[in-house]
Amino acid sequence: MIKFFRRIRQKQISEGKTGAYFKYAIGEIILVVIGILIALSISNWNEERKIKKAEIGILQNLKTELKFNLDDLKKINRQHNSELNDGIYLLHLFGTNISKIPVLKLDSLMSNAFSGYTFEAKDGYIKSLIASNKIDYIQNPELKSYISSFESMIIDANQEEGYVRRLLNERFWPLTDGKLSALNSISTSDRYKQFPKGTYLSDYKWFFSNREMEDLLANIFVWKKENVTDEQAFIDRIKKMIHIIDVELK
Repeated sequence: MIKFFRRIRQKQISEGKTGAYFKYAIGEIILVVIGILIALSISNWNEERKIKKAEIGILQNLKTELKFNLDDLKKINRQHNSELNDGIYLLHLFGTNISKIPVLKLDSLMSNAFSGYTFEAKDGYIKSLIASNKIDYIQNPELKSYISSFESMIIDANQEEGYVRRLLNERFWPLTDGKLSALNSISTSDRYKQFPKGTYLSDYKWFFSNREMEDLLANIFVWKKENVTDEQAFIDRIKKMIHIIDVELK
Protein backbone atom coordinates (compact mmCIF):
# COMPACT_ATOMS: atom_id res chain seq x y z
CA MET A 1 0.00 0.00 0.00
CA ILE A 2 2.82 2.40 0.90
CA LYS A 3 4.63 1.57 -2.37
CA PHE A 4 1.40 2.31 -4.24
CA PHE A 5 1.17 5.79 -2.67
CA ARG A 6 4.84 6.36 -3.36
CA ARG A 7 4.35 5.73 -7.09
CA ILE A 8 1.41 8.10 -7.16
CA ARG A 9 3.43 10.72 -5.29
CA GLN A 10 6.35 10.45 -7.76
CA LYS A 11 3.95 10.75 -10.70
CA GLN A 12 2.33 13.85 -9.23
CA ILE A 13 5.71 15.49 -8.70
CA SER A 14 6.80 14.73 -12.26
CA GLU A 15 3.58 16.24 -13.56
CA GLY A 16 3.96 19.33 -11.37
CA LYS A 17 0.84 18.61 -9.32
CA THR A 18 2.24 19.63 -5.92
CA GLY A 19 -1.18 20.12 -4.30
CA ALA A 20 -2.18 16.56 -5.04
CA TYR A 21 1.26 15.44 -3.93
CA PHE A 22 0.80 16.92 -0.46
CA LYS A 23 -2.56 15.21 -0.14
CA TYR A 24 -1.04 11.88 -0.95
CA ALA A 25 1.92 12.58 1.37
CA ILE A 26 -0.45 13.30 4.24
CA GLY A 27 -2.38 10.15 3.40
CA GLU A 28 0.82 8.15 3.47
CA ILE A 29 1.75 9.61 6.88
CA ILE A 30 -1.69 8.79 8.24
CA LEU A 31 -1.34 5.20 7.03
CA VAL A 32 2.06 4.89 8.69
CA VAL A 33 0.65 6.28 11.96
CA ILE A 34 -2.31 3.92 11.78
CA GLY A 35 0.05 1.02 11.18
CA ILE A 36 2.17 1.98 14.18
CA LEU A 37 -0.92 2.33 16.39
CA ILE A 38 -2.20 -1.06 15.28
CA ALA A 39 1.19 -2.63 15.98
CA LEU A 40 1.29 -1.03 19.43
CA SER A 41 -2.25 -2.20 20.16
CA ILE A 42 -1.35 -5.77 19.22
CA SER A 43 1.80 -5.57 21.32
CA ASN A 44 -0.12 -4.19 24.31
CA TRP A 45 -2.81 -6.83 23.87
CA ASN A 46 -0.21 -9.59 23.85
CA GLU A 47 1.45 -8.12 26.94
CA GLU A 48 -1.89 -7.89 28.75
CA ARG A 49 -2.57 -11.52 27.85
CA LYS A 50 0.78 -12.56 29.35
CA ILE A 51 0.11 -10.56 32.53
CA LYS A 52 -3.41 -11.97 32.85
CA LYS A 53 -2.12 -15.51 32.34
CA ALA A 54 0.54 -14.91 35.00
CA GLU A 55 -2.08 -13.45 37.35
CA ILE A 56 -4.31 -16.50 36.93
CA GLY A 57 -1.43 -18.81 37.84
CA ILE A 58 -0.58 -16.65 40.86
CA LEU A 59 -4.19 -16.61 42.07
CA GLN A 60 -4.50 -20.38 41.74
CA ASN A 61 -1.28 -21.00 43.71
CA LEU A 62 -2.28 -18.39 46.26
CA LYS A 63 -5.66 -20.04 46.76
CA THR A 64 -3.99 -23.41 47.35
CA GLU A 65 -1.75 -21.96 50.08
CA LEU A 66 -4.61 -20.03 51.68
CA LYS A 67 -6.88 -23.09 51.76
CA PHE A 68 -4.14 -25.10 53.44
CA ASN A 69 -3.78 -22.41 56.11
CA LEU A 70 -7.54 -22.10 56.49
CA ASP A 71 -8.03 -25.82 57.09
CA ASP A 72 -5.16 -25.95 59.57
CA LEU A 73 -6.26 -22.81 61.39
CA LYS A 74 -9.85 -24.05 61.71
CA LYS A 75 -8.58 -27.25 63.29
CA ILE A 76 -6.33 -25.38 65.73
CA ASN A 77 -9.09 -22.90 66.55
CA ARG A 78 -11.49 -25.75 67.42
CA GLN A 79 -8.82 -27.20 69.73
CA HIS A 80 -8.18 -23.82 71.35
CA ASN A 81 -11.92 -23.36 71.87
CA SER A 82 -12.00 -26.75 73.57
CA GLU A 83 -9.04 -25.74 75.77
CA LEU A 84 -10.80 -22.47 76.64
CA ASN A 85 -14.05 -24.20 77.58
CA ASP A 86 -12.24 -26.68 79.82
CA GLY A 87 -10.26 -23.82 81.35
CA ILE A 88 -13.42 -21.88 82.17
CA TYR A 89 -14.85 -25.05 83.73
CA LEU A 90 -11.75 -25.32 85.91
CA LEU A 91 -12.06 -21.68 86.95
CA HIS A 92 -15.56 -22.38 88.24
CA LEU A 93 -14.18 -25.05 90.57
CA PHE A 94 -12.11 -22.65 92.69
CA GLY A 95 -13.56 -22.27 96.17
CA THR A 96 -15.99 -25.19 95.68
CA ASN A 97 -16.18 -28.72 97.06
CA ILE A 98 -14.45 -30.91 94.47
CA SER A 99 -14.47 -34.10 96.51
CA LYS A 100 -17.20 -35.66 94.38
CA ILE A 101 -15.43 -34.97 91.06
CA PRO A 102 -13.38 -38.00 89.93
CA VAL A 103 -9.65 -37.33 89.89
CA LEU A 104 -9.47 -38.92 86.44
CA LYS A 105 -11.90 -36.30 85.12
CA LEU A 106 -9.84 -33.47 86.60
CA ASP A 107 -6.67 -34.99 85.13
CA SER A 108 -8.36 -35.11 81.72
CA LEU A 109 -9.55 -31.51 81.99
CA MET A 110 -6.08 -30.32 82.94
CA SER A 111 -4.52 -32.28 80.08
CA ASN A 112 -6.77 -30.71 77.46
CA ALA A 113 -6.84 -27.21 78.94
CA PHE A 114 -3.03 -26.99 78.81
CA SER A 115 -2.37 -29.18 75.75
CA GLY A 116 -0.42 -26.43 73.95
CA TYR A 117 -1.33 -26.85 70.27
CA THR A 118 -0.17 -23.91 68.16
CA PHE A 119 -0.89 -22.68 64.63
CA GLU A 120 2.09 -22.59 62.28
CA ALA A 121 1.25 -20.67 59.14
CA LYS A 122 2.52 -21.72 55.71
CA ASP A 123 3.23 -18.48 53.87
CA GLY A 124 6.21 -19.35 51.65
CA TYR A 125 4.39 -18.58 48.40
CA ILE A 126 3.06 -15.28 49.71
CA LYS A 127 6.54 -14.24 50.84
CA SER A 128 7.96 -15.15 47.42
CA LEU A 129 5.28 -13.02 45.71
CA ILE A 130 6.25 -10.00 47.77
CA ALA A 131 10.01 -10.58 47.46
CA SER A 132 9.85 -10.96 43.65
CA ASN A 133 7.38 -8.07 43.17
CA LYS A 134 5.04 -10.47 41.39
CA ILE A 135 2.37 -9.22 43.73
CA ASP A 136 2.03 -6.35 41.22
CA TYR A 137 0.48 -8.80 38.75
CA ILE A 138 -2.56 -8.96 41.04
CA GLN A 139 -5.08 -6.41 39.85
CA ASN A 140 -7.51 -6.42 42.78
CA PRO A 141 -6.30 -3.74 45.25
CA GLU A 142 -8.13 -5.26 48.24
CA LEU A 143 -6.54 -8.66 47.70
CA LYS A 144 -3.13 -7.06 47.21
CA SER A 145 -3.56 -5.23 50.52
CA TYR A 146 -4.46 -8.46 52.32
CA ILE A 147 -1.40 -10.23 50.89
CA SER A 148 0.90 -7.37 51.89
CA SER A 149 -0.34 -7.53 55.49
CA PHE A 150 -0.54 -11.34 55.72
CA GLU A 151 2.54 -11.63 57.94
CA SER A 152 1.10 -9.14 60.43
CA MET A 153 -2.15 -11.16 60.43
CA ILE A 154 -0.17 -14.25 61.46
CA ILE A 155 1.49 -12.31 64.28
CA ASP A 156 -1.86 -10.96 65.48
CA ALA A 157 -3.37 -14.46 65.50
CA ASN A 158 -0.47 -15.99 67.44
CA GLN A 159 0.87 -13.37 69.83
CA GLU A 160 -1.46 -14.21 72.76
CA GLU A 161 -0.32 -17.83 72.58
CA GLY A 162 3.17 -16.57 73.41
CA TYR A 163 1.87 -14.91 76.58
CA VAL A 164 0.12 -18.15 77.58
CA ARG A 165 3.33 -20.16 77.01
CA ARG A 166 5.28 -17.71 79.16
CA LEU A 167 2.83 -17.93 82.07
CA LEU A 168 2.83 -21.72 81.88
CA ASN A 169 6.58 -22.18 81.60
CA GLU A 170 7.70 -19.49 84.01
CA ARG A 171 5.03 -19.74 86.71
CA PHE A 172 2.41 -22.47 86.40
CA TRP A 173 4.54 -25.57 85.88
CA PRO A 174 7.21 -24.66 88.49
CA LEU A 175 4.50 -24.06 91.11
CA THR A 176 2.61 -27.28 90.40
CA ASP A 177 5.58 -29.66 90.10
CA GLY A 178 5.21 -32.37 92.73
CA LYS A 179 1.62 -31.33 93.50
CA LEU A 180 -0.16 -32.10 90.22
CA SER A 181 0.85 -35.34 88.52
CA ALA A 182 1.98 -34.48 85.02
CA LEU A 183 2.02 -38.15 84.01
CA ASN A 184 -1.54 -38.78 85.17
CA SER A 185 -2.71 -35.75 83.24
CA ILE A 186 -0.72 -36.51 80.10
CA SER A 187 -1.71 -40.17 79.95
CA THR A 188 -5.42 -39.30 79.67
CA SER A 189 -4.77 -37.99 76.15
CA ASP A 190 -4.90 -40.39 73.18
CA ARG A 191 -1.84 -38.60 71.85
CA TYR A 192 0.23 -39.80 74.82
CA LYS A 193 -1.57 -43.01 75.75
CA GLN A 194 1.73 -44.93 75.72
CA PHE A 195 2.95 -42.87 78.68
CA PRO A 196 2.76 -44.62 82.09
CA LYS A 197 0.62 -43.47 85.01
CA GLY A 198 2.22 -41.29 87.64
CA THR A 199 3.39 -42.60 91.02
CA TYR A 200 1.19 -40.17 93.00
CA LEU A 201 -2.26 -38.57 92.75
CA SER A 202 -2.69 -34.88 92.06
CA ASP A 203 -3.58 -32.72 95.05
CA TYR A 204 -6.57 -30.93 93.57
CA LYS A 205 -7.84 -29.87 96.99
CA TRP A 206 -4.65 -27.78 97.34
CA PHE A 207 -4.91 -26.54 93.77
CA PHE A 208 -8.51 -25.28 93.88
CA SER A 209 -8.04 -23.57 97.24
CA ASN A 210 -4.86 -21.76 96.14
CA ARG A 211 -5.31 -18.05 95.34
CA GLU A 212 -2.17 -17.88 93.21
CA MET A 213 -3.41 -20.76 91.06
CA GLU A 214 -6.77 -19.05 90.66
CA ASP A 215 -5.14 -15.83 89.49
CA LEU A 216 -2.75 -17.68 87.20
CA LEU A 217 -5.52 -19.64 85.51
CA ALA A 218 -7.61 -16.49 85.16
CA ASN A 219 -4.75 -14.73 83.35
CA ILE A 220 -3.94 -17.78 81.21
CA PHE A 221 -7.49 -18.21 79.97
CA VAL A 222 -8.06 -14.51 79.43
CA TRP A 223 -5.15 -14.65 76.98
CA LYS A 224 -6.51 -17.91 75.58
CA LYS A 225 -9.86 -16.19 74.97
CA GLU A 226 -8.12 -13.36 73.08
CA ASN A 227 -6.15 -15.94 71.11
CA VAL A 228 -9.34 -17.73 70.03
CA THR A 229 -10.94 -14.41 69.04
CA ASP A 230 -7.92 -13.32 66.96
CA GLU A 231 -7.75 -16.72 65.27
CA GLN A 232 -11.38 -16.40 64.25
CA ALA A 233 -10.70 -12.95 62.83
CA PHE A 234 -7.81 -14.43 60.83
CA ILE A 235 -10.09 -17.23 59.58
CA ASP A 236 -12.58 -14.62 58.37
CA ARG A 237 -9.85 -12.69 56.54
CA ILE A 238 -8.55 -15.81 54.81
CA LYS A 239 -12.10 -16.69 53.74
CA LYS A 240 -12.46 -13.16 52.35
CA MET A 241 -9.22 -13.53 50.40
CA ILE A 242 -10.34 -16.86 48.92
CA HIS A 243 -13.70 -15.33 47.97
CA ILE A 244 -11.96 -12.44 46.16
CA ILE A 245 -9.74 -14.93 44.31
CA ASP A 246 -12.75 -16.99 43.23
CA VAL A 247 -14.44 -13.86 41.88
CA GLU A 248 -11.28 -12.81 40.03
CA LEU A 249 -10.79 -16.25 38.50
CA LYS A 250 -14.34 -16.21 37.16
